[in-house]
Amino acid sequence: MLTPVEKRLFAEYGAVFATTATPPPTVVFAGADDVEAFQASLAVASAAFGVHSVVLQTAALEALSSAASEAAENGASLTARAADAGGRSYEETVKLWTRNVTRGIEHWQELGRMDPEHGRSLFEMSPKEQVAVVLDLEEREGIFFGTFFDKSILYSVAAPGASQHLSMLAFDVAEYEDRETERILGRYGWYRTVPNDLPHFTYLGRAEDELPAIGLRRVERMYREQMYGFWTPDPDRL
Repeated sequence: MLTPVEKRLFAEYGAVFATTATPPPTVVFAGADDVEAFQASLAVASAAFGVHSVVLQTAALEALSSAASEAAENGASLTARAADAGGRSYEETVKLWTRNVTRGIEHWQELGRMDPEHGRSLFEMSPKEQVAVVLDLEEREGIFFGTFFDKSILYSVAAPGASQHLSMLAFDVAEYEDRETERILGRYGWYRTVPNDLPHFTYLGRAEDELPAIGLRRVERMYREQMYGFWTPDPDRL
C-alpha cells in the first residue's frame, strides 16, 4: 500500500515503471545505499552526446545512440544538456532538492510567512523527512518551494529518491524545443514523462501506440506558445 506521498510521487514520475529496461524496485529509494545497490545491479554503458558523457542502462543508451545517429543523418543534433543529463547519484539529486528547500525557507522567512523556529526545524530534517512537510506546506498554506516560489518544488526538482535519473533511464536533451528531435527520440522509445520538465525524456522502449494499454495517458501542456505532449500514469488506473 502506497503512502499519500508515494502516490503523489508515483503520479509525477511513475511512467518509468512502464519501461522495457529495468525499472526501479520502489517508488522512492530510502537513501544512497539503496540507490547504489540498485545501480550496481544494472547493465550500464556510457557515451558522449555533445561535450558531455552520460551513463545509462545499456538498452537505453543504445536506443539513444541510434536516435543521435539518425538525427545526425538528418542534419540535426541530439546532445546532453549538462554534465548530469543522464544517470545521477542519490547525493546529486539531494543537492538539487536541498538548494530549493534552503532558498524557499529564506524567501518565506523574509516575507514573514515562516517563523525562524519553523524554518530551522525544516532545515534540520533529513531530505526524506522534508518531502512530506514541504508538500504539505505547499498544499495547505501556499508556501511553495519551486524556483520562483509560485509553484510546487516538484516543478523544479524531483523529491530525494524519486528521480528517474537514479534508475539510469532519463536523459536531459539540449535540443528539447526541436520537434524533429522529439519525433526521432520517440521512434527509439524515448518520451517526455514529466510535464514540468521539457528537456527531460525517459526511456520506455515501447512504440507510442502501446503506451495507453499499459496504464499511461498522454497529457498536453502549452509552453511558450508551443504544445508539448507527455506520457504520465493514468490516475484512474493507479
